[in-house]
Amino acid sequence: MAETVYSAASELRRPGRFLAGAAADFARSRGPARALFLANLRAQHRRAWLGYLWLLLPAAGTAGICAYVQSHRVIAVGATDLPYPVFVLSGMVLWQAFLDGLNAPLEQLGRARQVITRTTLPHEAVLGAAFLGVLLNAAVRVVVLGAVLAVLPVPLRAGAFLFPLGLAALLLLGFALGLLAAPLGLLYDDVSRGLFLAGALLFFLTPIAYPLPESGMFALNPVAALLGRTRGWLTGGGPDAAFFALSAAALVLLVAAWLLYRLARPHVVARLG
Repeated sequence: MAETVYSAASELRRPGRFLAGAAADFARSRGPARALFLANLRAQHRRAWLGYLWLLLPAAGTAGICAYVQSHRVIAVGATDLPYPVFVLSGMVLWQAFLDGLNAPLEQLGRARQVITRTTLPHEAVLGAAFLGVLLNAAVRVVVLGAVLAVLPVPLRAGAFLFPLGLAALLLLGFALGLLAAPLGLLYDDVSRGLFLAGALLFFLTPIAYPLPESGMFALNPVAALLGRTRGWLTGGGPDAAFFALSAAALVLLVAAWLLYRLARPHVVARLG
């Protein structure tokens, strides 16, 4: 039986060996990641009577409440290119992809604490299962949104077919930030609570239920930039240089967060074990 030894010595003393080990673990994690993903999926169905409806209820509920409030002029909302309920629903679908990605790494690693501390299973398998779960949830929501757009008289443009591309960019950004927080989050519960608080605050700084200005502090919010651009494709236009720059930055951040997690892994396992 192969033996895995975690040492306190920095793995960056041999960067070539460190990167080769990371690549090898990533390659051999694909099969276990699929198995863990399917096992998690079956477990969720056993415990949830409404099943996939829980993927849609938050978005549909938020859209319905916002539409009701807006129709009774409780709040003043600026003009939107889409019918207001569709504006909120599409924003919620994109927001949920980001939020699921943000929370998934820490949640999945926390559930698999015994696995990552007691077995030689690559941690990448647990993270891969989390990513597949978020991807499936996002795909289900996009299908439902497509059905809503097909039923309602919403004039769509060719750019609407690029909507999943923007959703994927938001998912990557959320997963990268979540993975960056995962090492500390496994050791301190304050991190998970901080992520919850950050998500709640960010909700109001992102154009989900109402348009926001693209200047001032709002311009510093990459989630707002990605979400606003992606939703805008439903009525025209397509990816621009800023979108590709933000997407590339999210991908680079994801790789950096993964490598940082691998550096922190021996210390995390020692503390958890």
